[in-house]
Amino acid sequence: MNQRKKLLLVMEAGGYDNLQPLFNAMGFEVAVEHSTRRGMARLKDWQPDFVVADFYKRYFHDRVSNLESLLAVATRNPATRIIVIFDPFHAADLELLKQRHRIDAALALPLSAAALQRAVSGST
Repeated sequence: MNQRKKLLLVMEAGGYDNLQPLFNAMGFEVAVEHSTRRGMARLKDWQPDFVVADFYKRYFHDRVSNLESLLAVATRNPATRIIVIFDPFHAADLELLKQRHRIDAALALPLSAAALQRAVSGST
């Protein structure tokens, strides 16, 4: 029996359509979390093949964004592919994050289904 790949979708910032139906149609087993903290807990317990999370700039004293802690956990497993969705306004901030953490694909808003499909197929 062929087991479906698991995809964790962390939709904290929002501002785009719910992506779960698209990923379900692509054959993924999808878990959705609406906070980075809950996403981190799910990531540790569930060990997905993919993490798709949105990036937004927050002003923390020790972090660039909402994603730093999630990425620190996700990158512990080199087999987990990490895809980040971002507003082009925050591209420079995302570049800072890329210097510290592995991000396999970064997709700018507005999203296209084709770009998401390429990202999860590994041909970004």
